[in-house]
Amino acid sequence: MNTALISVDKVTKVYPGGTRALDEVTLSFEEGEWTTIMGPSGSGKTTLLNIVGCLDLPTSGTVRIAGNEIGGVGQAALTRLRRENVGLIFQQYHLVPYLTALENVMLAQYYHGSLDGRKAVAALQNVGLEHRLDHRPAHLSGGEQQRVCIARALVNEPAILLADEPTGNLDQMNGNVVLHLIQRLHEEGRAIVLVTHNPDISGLGDRTIRIVDGSVTQDYYHGGDKNGG
Repeated sequence: MNTALISVDKVTKVYPGGTRALDEVTLSFEEGEWTTIMGPSGSGKTTLLNIVGCLDLPTSGTVRIAGNEIGGVGQAALTRLRRENVGLIFQQYHLVPYLTALENVMLAQYYHGSLDGRKAVAALQNVGLEHRLDHRPAHLSGGEQQRVCIARALVNEPAILLADEPTGNLDQMNGNVVLHLIQRLHEEGRAIVLVTHNPDISGLGDRTIRIVDGSVTQDYYHGGDKNGG
């Protein structure tokens, strides 16, 4: 039986002004599993991803990352949990414009507390960018910039990758390159949680969760419902 890397129990998120982004959501994300999260804009998908990625805290409920509850811990402890367990891939690339591809990847190592240039080079080789090590973001295509983001997310060897619309800013060709890369990472045993609007991407994973108005309306495995339906 797989082990839950992240568990979410009755999590609610209410923003200032009263907007309820999540309403008592209970889920778990397990080792080696590719989970796709779908739903209309404003449904709470990104809020959920931010919470399980330790970028935000719930208003109520419990979240555990690798067995560690994130509620009540200080910012330093929250950051440590994220760095040690989670790799983040965003729709916006968030690359530092004056750093090279290699330096952008090594920046993640710096915040993790361990610089290793050979490991950073290997991460870029893993995404097919060994010929772009010294290029700055302005000299990389959108697909190449996204692959730098994936290398940056992988360099500290996290247990789980969280991806928020990773192909949203890419044309079809570059989007397919990124998806094939994510598929390969999953085949190597990496756990993936991916937010998308694209139903074709949903079919690539093991499991699909649908969120509407902050609540989970469907949670099923391809080939059978999680709860036996």
